[in-house]
Amino acid sequence: MTSPRPRLPADARQALEALLFLADEPLDLVTLSELLEVPENDVQRELGELSEEFTEQRRGMEIRQAGGGWRMYSAPEARGVVERWTLIGRTGRLTQAALETLAVIAYKQPISRQEIGDIRGVNADAAVRSLVARGFVEEVGRDEGAGHAVLYGTTMTLLERLGLNSLEELPALTDYLPEAPAPDEPELGALKEIRRRLAAGEDLPSRRLGGRDDAATNTGAGEDEDLDDDGGLPAPSGVSGRGDERDMDDLTDRLERAARSAADRLRQAIAAGEAATEAEEDAGEEAADAQGGSDPDGG
Repeated sequence: MTSPRPRLPADARQALEALLFLADEPLDLVTLSELLEVPENDVQRELGELSEEFTEQRRGMEIRQAGGGWRMYSAPEARGVVERWTLIGRTGRLTQAALETLAVIAYKQPISRQEIGDIRGVNADAAVRSLVARGFVEEVGRDEGAGHAVLYGTTMTLLERLGLNSLEELPALTDYLPEAPAPDEPELGALKEIRRRLAAGEDLPSRRLGGRDDAATNTGAGEDEDLDDDGGLPAPSGVSGRGDERDMDDLTDRLERAARSAADRLRQAIAAGEAATEAEEDAGEEAADAQGGSDPDGG
């Protein structure tokens, strides 16, 4: 008479129960054998013994085979209590985080949890699980990119609760955006130039920078205004008053006098140059005449 083969080691048996408890879908013998690093026959025998043990001890969970694998399920005798607990969770009000997550999914579906978190700026796993448990959100596919992330979308239950026939009846997002259009994003080169000017303590341009004029934004100049690429904000000045006006008048008079003086000097220089030219021409003619009078062949 052969003795029965020993059961799995205690640590392997404990690990097996943990895997069955955490599994989202049935685990087949090949997977369990590879994870536990024990033969498939030993895993099969241990699963049968665990299933009988859970049933005999009337545990709240049972281990059974379904869908080509093994996993834990709630015991049929506890179904009534479990249903009451799930209904309590579904009738409670949604938290602000859940509402925000639901809005993101409704307008951006199909969408992954990572994308939801990127939009909201926080981890959305708990909110997504709550919405799935309430029946408002469900898995609708897998992302084709790396990792094949689960994609979520809304359910008919949500449409029924909202009194809608389709997602097309959801309010348009533009109804909740500001009336004024958002300003255009500046070009990368313009941003670098602004940072350089700020770091150097220079004035920022008031009209255009990097070839883009303010007419393209909400607060820019109109299309008919003359825009200057290199124009900057005017230098700050003191409080305007009568004294400033007198100073400006004096400066204007001095500039005019200087301009008249420069013009007079220019005219004098031109006249002097013309006189010198005429004198040179007269001297040349006299020399030619003198040479002609001394010619022996002359009359």
